[in-house]
Amino acid sequence: MSELTGAEVEALFAKIDTDGDGEIRLRELRDYGQANDASIQGVRLADFVRGADTDGDRRITLTEFRSYFA
Repeated sequence: MSELTGAEVEALFAKIDTDGDGEIRLRELRDYGQANDASIQGVRLADFVRGADTDGDRRITLTEFRSYFA
């Protein structure tokens, strides 16, 4: 996986967060994955969710997203 800048991380989050509520839900990840070879920056979505969703609420906040790519 290539390293992302802070601005790239925020842009990617905004692209996936299609309803703009500040959280990425599994539906949004599924839709993004279907359009992008089932991966985010080369990481399979299932692995991404396990690593990024630190509180287990099945939603990924920008803070969790940033931490995952840090």
